[in-house]
Amino acid sequence: MKYFASFLGRYFADGLKTNTAQVRFDICQTLWEDISTDVQILQSDLNTKIFDDLLSFSKSAHFNFKLCKEGDGTSRPIQEVPTAALITGVNMPDHDLMFSNLVSLLQERVTPYVALLRSKDCGTMKNIMAKMMGLILGTKDLFEEDAEEQLNVKRVPPTLSVLASWYASKTTCPSPSKKKRMSGGEARNSGVLFPPIVIVMEDLEGFPAHVVQDFVIACSNHLAELPIVLVLGIATAVTAVHRILPSTVSALLCIEKFQAPPSTEYLTQVISKVVMTARHHFKLGPKVFRLLLDIFLYHDFSVLNYIRGLQFALMDHFYVNPLSALCCSKEKAEANLHALSAKELEEIRKAASFRLFVEGQPAKAQKQLLLDDKYLKSAVTELLADLYDYHAAYFPVLSCLFCFVRNLPKHPFGKQIRELYGTNLGTSVFDSEVYKDSFALLRTLSRDELLSILGKCIESLSETDVPTKLDSVTAKLKEFVQKFKDIEDLPQATVEADAESNSDSLPKRMDMHTLRKTLLEKKKKKQSAYTILRHDVINYVDKLCRQYLKAPKLYPLYEIFYYDNLGEIRKHINGSPRIAVQTALSNPYHYLQNESLHCEAGAISPSLPDICIVYKLHLECGRLINLYDWLQAFATVIQGDTDDDQPKQLNKEIQARFIRAVSELQFLGFIKPTKKKTDHVARLTWGGC
Repeated sequence: MKYFASFLGRYFADGLKTNTAQVRFDICQTLWEDISTDVQILQSDLNTKIFDDLLSFSKSAHFNFKLCKEGDGTSRPIQEVPTAALITGVNMPDHDLMFSNLVSLLQERVTPYVALLRSKDCGTMKNIMAKMMGLILGTKDLFEEDAEEQLNVKRVPPTLSVLASWYASKTTCPSPSKKKRMSGGEARNSGVLFPPIVIVMEDLEGFPAHVVQDFVIACSNHLAELPIVLVLGIATAVTAVHRILPSTVSALLCIEKFQAPPSTEYLTQVISKVVMTARHHFKLGPKVFRLLLDIFLYHDFSVLNYIRGLQFALMDHFYVNPLSALCCSKEKAEANLHALSAKELEEIRKAASFRLFVEGQPAKAQKQLLLDDKYLKSAVTELLADLYDYHAAYFPVLSCLFCFVRNLPKHPFGKQIRELYGTNLGTSVFDSEVYKDSFALLRTLSRDELLSILGKCIESLSETDVPTKLDSVTAKLKEFVQKFKDIEDLPQATVEADAESNSDSLPKRMDMHTLRKTLLEKKKKKQSAYTILRHDVINYVDKLCRQYLKAPKLYPLYEIFYYDNLGEIRKHINGSPRIAVQTALSNPYHYLQNESLHCEAGAISPSLPDICIVYKLHLECGRLINLYDWLQAFATVIQGDTDDDQPKQLNKEIQARFIRAVSELQFLGFIKPTKKKTDHVARLTWGGC
């Protein structure tokens, strides 16, 4: 923290540096630490059950294990390897953290002998055995191919027979003096005579099928010497095991299925407990909120990427918005407000929402707000207090509204509260036609349905931090519940009309339809006690919504707390790869910010990276590019132009640099070889930056 603070100037461009830069930086750091802590707690709570089940499975898989030495002559029946099929879902970016936490818990509570294998490291049987034994024995250098050259030691063959011998020596009952020298991992598991060897395969679908088959067979053949437990991470379904393994091999596995919580459930918890809360003062605007949610739902289902998007929004908000110095607790915001300079107070006056607020004030107040800094600070203090009160009451009331509308036909406000929240971020929900239609349906609910909804509302309010001014809401809802329970004791309320209609008031002549309508209107009307009470409940909820669920943009200075820069976050989080690559190749200064790379548009500087020079030269060519001419042009840029018209004598270094740059350009998809001319390549893209 101190290190970053000492180099604070690097984080703010010259036009964005203000006296509040240090304050904004500190608030940003504190906010993110709080958000990150809450996210970690949520993830831990969400995975607690599945992790506990996996730990219990690993402990009990070889409960009655007895060590048999290899080659002792005893006959061993074919044994099934205890296997946990962990269905993780398709949110691949989240799996690394999940499996890392699982391995840590296994090593802490079950056994020190745990190996986490990933498909990228296990392309062959030799790789998978070396990786596994290196992790279990803690001496991976003995199994690496380059270890013999680097360390001058004899490499140990990575086989399960070697592992069995090592395991037998480790699990032999130690002497009392040796017990004192046991490592931390062995001391934790000293109560287990034969701790299991747990092998976790993070992404089973990514492993070569023949490697998995050979590995399972090898594990089954050594079950008498090694208490092996497999944990298979499966992104799709258990059928993936039978698709990868033939029946003769899958028969060697005793599979038990474990289902990890879906990522959608995790995201719902993150949004409910981190985004939709008054504890964290930073808020997402409607456009950014919808974009991050769409990226999750339609791209990767990764909560980790969603949190990264939230983190970027937080950083960019404090980076570009000088008003973010007030995005903190009420007491600290007031202190920061009084410390603002005259230039920074002008930023408040420039805010669009504040200008609308000023326009609605009397002429005298307008003049004071625009010219008197002291009066401005006083007014901003009151506006901030209104925003804090608004956020404190907003989320409890929103939760109550969702309890009423969540089970309506066709789900007009969505099945998740985040959809209702996203709708209300843009415009006040009570101004929509959907809201009016929904409340019309609520007026037809039965007594039991309404009682159930009221009970959920009371429960929701009791689980959240409700401000004092909403205490009366809970009491009122409980009062309604009691009235519904005592509905039979309530007197029938009637709306009396005149008992006798005056026949003289009727027209002398009318058709049958008009006469029937007139007589029905004059007929005595009666309303039941339940109808009146239901009407009162719905009207009360409607009044709450109109009072507390106004859209954030209707409040002056909402820009202090809400970030809605859609273009910036889309460029960084959901950018176009082609545009980014072409920008980097045509103008590397844009990303690297190195002065030596700065050159005029259209110019080709020899200080540019080789691939950038080759790319710019290829933009000047047609459909087919002559490699020799291309090389000569590249050498001209590198060596500089000369008066001699003779071809340049190219050294091997320039040729190698050119070949490498062309290969990289081909890898990126800008060119390809052509059969029309062997000394030419074909250009594949047009309209370069």
